[in-house]
Amino acid sequence: MKIMRNLLLLLASLSFSISAQAGIWEAVTGLLWKQSSSAQPLVNVLIVHDQPSIILEVKGKYQLYDPHENSHISTRFLGKRKAVEAVSGGLKWGEEFPGIHQLKVIPDEPTTVLSVDGVEYPGSLLVYDIGGTISIVNQVPLEKYLEVILAPQFVDPLSEEALAAVAIIARTYAYYQLENPKNPYWTVEGSRVGYQGNGATRSRSLMAKAIKATRGMVLSRAKGKSEKVLAPFAAQWGSGSGGKATGQQHSIFSRITLFEAEEMARKGENAAQILAKAFPNATIELIK
Repeated sequence: MKIMRNLLLLLASLSFSISAQAGIWEAVTGLLWKQSSSAQPLVNVLIVHDQPSIILEVKGKYQLYDPHENSHISTRFLGKRKAVEAVSGGLKWGEEFPGIHQLKVIPDEPTTVLSVDGVEYPGSLLVYDIGGTISIVNQVPLEKYLEVILAPQFVDPLSEEALAAVAIIARTYAYYQLENPKNPYWTVEGSRVGYQGNGATRSRSLMAKAIKATRGMVLSRAKGKSEKVLAPFAAQWGSGSGGKATGQQHSIFSRITLFEAEEMARKGENAAQILAKAFPNATIELIK
């Protein structure tokens, strides 16, 4: 991953306040993401595991692929709502797919809606027949993934600078998880990260705006002796235990709590200053 290192000095002094974004920050992020939004990484979230069947519904035009062979099966113009189950010799979704044990459902229009057992999900769906049971993975762009997991956690308002720090830490951890996936099929288990699909997101929430304002920003620590290698880590908020916690392998906890970060924000300190105190050995990087 390439890094926009020449903007680090700007990041160190810039406020992430939503109301201040009409100036240079909006211009900078706009330029960066016109170039790189199409290359946004995808997070594979396990949303159904080892179930006998599920109800998969699509509203609108969509495409079907066999991800195992990376081959196109068909383009469908009408919606569909049927049970998905494993049968002898393949998958069945209303119709049977002989010899196919993996199925990818991709929306073909922005208005197409995918849902599993009544819950709507962004991105695409991967259906797996694993030993005669059904598992489903939601493949979603990273920034949308952050909205889904963070919005329900921050219903009560925090200062904009504190929310910006929250977004950067969460994105850092998400990139770490992408580089260290749970297994070849999914990156994270949805039940473990509070992943609730589209129903949990509000595009106009302050948390969603903070994610958009900090898009592409992660914390990085030097990897070995090289300062040119982007190294996101398992960054998480500390609980007041001096930057350490037990029970979460590989996690690196902040040296301040979220409450202390909010206090700093209310005193006028920006997200970069908050993060410098939370993770003094890390720097903010822009992923291009």
